[in-house]
Amino acid sequence: MGKKGAQETIRLEHSSLKYPLPKKLLIELKQELSTMNEYPSGGTYQMLSDKLAEYVGVAPENVLPANGSDEVIEAVTRAFGRQLILIPIPTFSQYEVSADRNGFTKKLISCLQGYDYQLSYSDDVLKKASLVWICNPNNPTGNSVCREDIQRILTKTTGIVVVDECNYEYLGETVVDLIDKFSNLIISRSFSKNFGLAGIRLGFAVSSSTNISKILRYCQHFRVNKMAEIAGIKVLKYLDYFQAIWQEVAMVRDHFICGLQQLDIIAFPSKANFVLADFVTKENTKRVWQYLREEHVYTFAAWGEEFSGLDSHYIRFTIGSQQEMNYTLMLLDRYQKEFYSNFPI
Repeated sequence: MGKKGAQETIRLEHSSLKYPLPKKLLIELKQELSTMNEYPSGGTYQMLSDKLAEYVGVAPENVLPANGSDEVIEAVTRAFGRQLILIPIPTFSQYEVSADRNGFTKKLISCLQGYDYQLSYSDDVLKKASLVWICNPNNPTGNSVCREDIQRILTKTTGIVVVDECNYEYLGETVVDLIDKFSNLIISRSFSKNFGLAGIRLGFAVSSSTNISKILRYCQHFRVNKMAEIAGIKVLKYLDYFQAIWQEVAMVRDHFICGLQQLDIIAFPSKANFVLADFVTKENTKRVWQYLREEHVYTFAAWGEEFSGLDSHYIRFTIGSQQEMNYTLMLLDRYQKEFYSNFPI
């Protein structure tokens, strides 16, 4: 980035899509503003459910639209979390926040060995669980969870297993096809990280019709606003546009990881639209985080409220454009040179 760009704010904290929506889609949505005096469909949101079901390859009765994946988390927790909730840390904080908000018993299971994230639920603890969380790829590490591990957990517990696939479009792997085989499986998806609709909040659950009915009891009737309902239907017409963006994000992400490695900064092998980097100590991490903020680059630090069970020496970078990530790498390189020149080893 040039001198002018150095003063522009680069937002790499929330893992929303950093690329623009199609211009034709924006025109279509603008035309729908005149209908905002009317209520959304409500209930099962049949037309939206039909489109979502077509996208993921299931029947409409297997889909539940929601006010973002956060509502899926909350409704599922209230429906199934009353006995014991298993949460694999480090991971997305809302699983734990929802458990605490409802006063349910939780057990945090450490799943990080070095930079390898492996689900380490024992058979004994799985037998006691009423709700088990799996984030795939995991947030914030970006590691993918193999299909065999998910199937083992589904087999070993009678509790509900939720696989959070909010970054599915970057990973390209799903267990949606297993909902007929495992009655205790629920999948959570989002339109925030992949389709650029984070601001209007749209997510959905996929499961058996029985589980969908149980989750629906804990949801508001008009939980998805009218603009989100319309956007969710219309945005899926632009799959080719978004698929090209997902490929570009993956390319920029891998380039950013290589750039970090060239700076001797260890990064996790992410399959999501973000990268978690290790800055070794909390003190150094705070300096890096502050240094970037002073240059108008905003990131998520490990001590924030976004993550459960993450040590304090990490920073998560959401992937923006190639230009933005190159600029971030330049700042990190400059930071290292300035810091180590002031504090030589």
